[in-house]
Amino acid sequence: MSFRKRLALFLTATLICVQALTALFTYDIIRSNLVNQGERQLKATASVFMRQLNVLSERVSDDVEVLSLDYALRKAVAEQDRGTMLSALRNHGNRIGATRMMLVGLDGNIATDTTKEDAVGTAFPFSDLIETASAKNQGTSLAVLDGAIYWIVVVPVRAPDPIAFIAACVPINDALLQKLAGLSSFPQSVALATPSADGKWTVASRTAGYSPTVQITSLALLTTPDSIIATDQQNDHLAMMARLTTTATSRPVVAILDYPLEETLSTYRAVITPMLLVLAAALCIALVGAMLIASGVSRPLEMLAVAAQRIAKGDYTPLPSPRRRDEIGELSAALNNMTHSIAERETALKGAVSSLELARNEAVKASEAKSQFLSNMSHELRTPLNAIIGFSEMIKRQLLGPIGVQRYVEYANHVYDSGVHLLVQVKEMLDLSEAESGKLVISRRHLKPGGLLSASLEELGPVAAKAAVELQIAGDLASWPAIDGDAEKLQQSLTNIIHNAIKFTPAHGIVTIAGDTAGDFLRITVTDTGIGIRPEDLPLVVRPFHRRKPAFDAAYQGVGLGLPFAKTMFELHGGSLAIHSTQGTGTTVTIELPLAVDAALHDAA
Repeated sequence: MSFRKRLALFLTATLICVQALTALFTYDIIRSNLVNQGERQLKATASVFMRQLNVLSERVSDDVEVLSLDYALRKAVAEQDRGTMLSALRNHGNRIGATRMMLVGLDGNIATDTTKEDAVGTAFPFSDLIETASAKNQGTSLAVLDGAIYWIVVVPVRAPDPIAFIAACVPINDALLQKLAGLSSFPQSVALATPSADGKWTVASRTAGYSPTVQITSLALLTTPDSIIATDQQNDHLAMMARLTTTATSRPVVAILDYPLEETLSTYRAVITPMLLVLAAALCIALVGAMLIASGVSRPLEMLAVAAQRIAKGDYTPLPSPRRRDEIGELSAALNNMTHSIAERETALKGAVSSLELARNEAVKASEAKSQFLSNMSHELRTPLNAIIGFSEMIKRQLLGPIGVQRYVEYANHVYDSGVHLLVQVKEMLDLSEAESGKLVISRRHLKPGGLLSASLEELGPVAAKAAVELQIAGDLASWPAIDGDAEKLQQSLTNIIHNAIKFTPAHGIVTIAGDTAGDFLRITVTDTGIGIRPEDLPLVVRPFHRRKPAFDAAYQGVGLGLPFAKTMFELHGGSLAIHSTQGTGTTVTIELPLAVDAALHDAA
């Protein structure tokens, strides 16, 4: 037997064995991987399901808090007007999707129930939610009530102290589960199970695709919230059971996630036949190729390798027209086409770079136009504002004679204060615009920073008193070393920072101002016991026009220029501004300004 025949026989036997083993092992590996993938996905789905319930909780909680602020409801609670209370609870429950709304008295008993009249006067079953709502203004949890699963939100009704509690019960029914399951990126069905009075586990709600073949087993092992158990595969179904977090006095709730493997496996089963055909075709091509590997291959390949190196160096000269019609000829033709395509793309890339440069120049011009517009608008606004402030001051001081009606004087005072406030905002916007364009010029003279801070505290004293916030000074302001700078801009910057600290500090909080030297710098810290800033918001609060948006925005008015203005002014003076904050605890703003030359020399000595 010739060498070529022996080679052909060897290749044929080898490739047939490879085909058979590949088909067997591929299917087994694919199925095993699908099972493992299904387990990982179901564990992720259990976590996603709880996050989706948390999103539902936030939406319902916001709506219930709005109801707790309803004047008519608070009045009805105070007057024990049960009809009005029942009507308000039903109307709001219909809007937020709560099928059961309750009003719980301070004694813990149900005062009004929109669903069960006989529940009035009985104790509210979830006292821990009442305690949480009293302490944190909101109590939410998953719970089983009268055999049904609800997401319960408890919010106090304040006037201003708590006078009652609203309990909104949103049913976790089949429709809601179907909606939550539809948000998943892979197919599975979801069911929620809870034990009945006799201790038998039953499915309380389910999606349309829940398979009755999935058995509720091993639930005794789900002893803690968030624990997960994977069941065996039956009829190509993979099930995962996870115990959900519920209120302390509620029956347990288990989420059952059913992931069908059959549909996914059928796709891979259908791939096996085409794959075998492809392997058979490859066998034929390999046999033909093995018989035709002859002379005349190495030299053309070497020539093509040299041409490829030349192309890599940037020489896109076309290759000579190929004389062969086999694979080598096709490779040569393909290399020519590739060379032509590379040359065209390089030309297009150069054109794109040129276009991008033009676009960048246009963007720079647009930014300059925006800065010029802000500057022009600020200048145009200052003239009428000065007139408004001047005339309102004349009226409130009654320079041309008594007005006669005291209310007009009060109105003039409001106009004057508003005009001054707006003029400060306009000046800050103008300074920021000029600083951005590099045109802002600051005056420098010898200053005592303690005097600047005293002026700011004198201006903000009434604001702090109105907000019931205590201002504390650590140390002696007069002992602070001198600095060189623009008194007006530095004082306005300090005022902005202290005003922010007062604004975001609740009543009976404390704002502390301290100062010391750190090398050649004066370090001033402003610390408050306010609401704090989230870590992801820290880079944003120093950007112009950025505003924090809490639930009730009217409590924190402003246009978002205070901190950006202060940061810009301190940096123009050669200093810096840094913010450290813990949400719910407070914020510390650290300012560093270079000392005056004589002060720095004195400290060095």
